[in-house]
Amino acid sequence: MSSENQSDLRVRYYAAFIFPFAKHSWKSRRARSCWVDLEGWQDALAGPLSSIIDNGDCAYVYARNDNFISGINDPTELYAWLKHRHSKLIEDLDRFVPASQDEESDLASMRQFTSEMWDIAEQAVEIERTRWDAADAKNR
Repeated sequence: MSSENQSDLRVRYYAAFIFPFAKHSWKSRRARSCWVDLEGWQDALAGPLSSIIDNGDCAYVYARNDNFISGINDPTELYAWLKHRHSKLIEDLDRFVPASQDEESDLASMRQFTSEMWDIAEQAVEIERTRWDAADAKNR
């Protein structure tokens, strides 16, 4: 991945994961509270993705075997692990039922953020898969 593309992915990562907490203008307190309640799922995605974006890999994930991350041995398992957490994020977000136009607007923003999170995840896993395959070919 070129440094320009990686820089773009970093900007997109910031917009999806950091901007909603730091700078987004929430229209309703209830929706912002919902977003904060979903932070655990967001953090689960953010760790491996930021490692891939910033370091070019997420090797630490494969070495872990704890209550938070376990059973991930390759990019295919990483993809499944991320997909499961993203699905849980969406599932919990789907429980938010807007009670006003402001909340509807905030829900649309939350859906956009989560959609972008998954787009970033797919791109990051592809970076990791490419790195993994190159390392595997080198070790043969």
